[in-house]
Amino acid sequence: MLEDDVEALLRRPRAEQLAGLQPLLDGLGPAQLSEEWNTTFGPRSLFDAWTSTSIATGLYVANGQVLRKHLDGRSDWRIIEVGGGDGKLWNQVLRPGDQGEIIVVDPVPEAHSRVQLNVPDGVSVRGITGFVQDVELPDADAVVCSLTLHHVAGADAAERAAHGLSGPGKLETLIAFGQALKARSGIGILNEANMMCDLSTPPGDQVTRENVFDSYVRRCAPGVISDIRGRSDADEDLRARWRAMLRHWFLEQVRVADLPLADRDVYELPVGRWMALMGRADLLVRSNRCTDDYELFWQYVFEPKNQGGASSVSP
Repeated sequence: MLEDDVEALLRRPRAEQLAGLQPLLDGLGPAQLSEEWNTTFGPRSLFDAWTSTSIATGLYVANGQVLRKHLDGRSDWRIIEVGGGDGKLWNQVLRPGDQGEIIVVDPVPEAHSRVQLNVPDGVSVRGITGFVQDVELPDADAVVCSLTLHHVAGADAAERAAHGLSGPGKLETLIAFGQALKARSGIGILNEANMMCDLSTPPGDQVTRENVFDSYVRRCAPGVISDIRGRSDADEDLRARWRAMLRHWFLEQVRVADLPLADRDVYELPVGRWMALMGRADLLVRSNRCTDDYELFWQYVFEPKNQGGASSVSP
């Protein structure tokens, strides 16, 4: 089984693990995958398998606790969700009788409809088809950006320009979040991996490869393997999708470290750099914590500084 091979790889001395990845992949044979990353969100998709993992569920539970506390006592609220996925977050947040609006910003229209399937009758869903850095955001009580902002290359527009890229970077997007939250004294939630792989980490560099390997193979893969081995609620179809995800979304994803910067699609930052960036965006981080057992995904709860209202989030 693939999980046995991965565990054997990770039992090797740390300095030998990265070099052992390619022989492992070569031994698996040709890839047979018809689903690209984050393009299909329905039942039996790999994305559905991902959101069924304990790691993803823990992230949703953590976000749901913050959002539920913030929404209690508010009526006709509005939440912006950046990257709707399959809508499973809302199973952790919403209750029958809730009244509000969710605005889903996602370039894939299927994500908008999947969110609609996971909300009660009193909650409307409006989709904005596009990338968050390119659209105008309305006022909101909350902004949730979960595992999405790392697709935006560069800390800011200046760093992008220095690497031949145009348009806004992470800083400008975070500033837009703050602007959307001010009028309603809202809060933001950002979830991202604690890993350095942005424009300053060059393709093909050994440190870049090591950073990506550490995130996807040493930390994320063991969580999926734990589910494959120990989840009594998983049937064989789900376990098969977890194994496919283990290969194509984690082991093979290490190859992203060798892609040209403009094609990488993964531009992560470690915790300290995210904190500094939010400070530059004039955002006050009320809390930051890891949401899994692998020191992988961090949750940052923030609000605009001096927004003129009191949030319900405790530091």
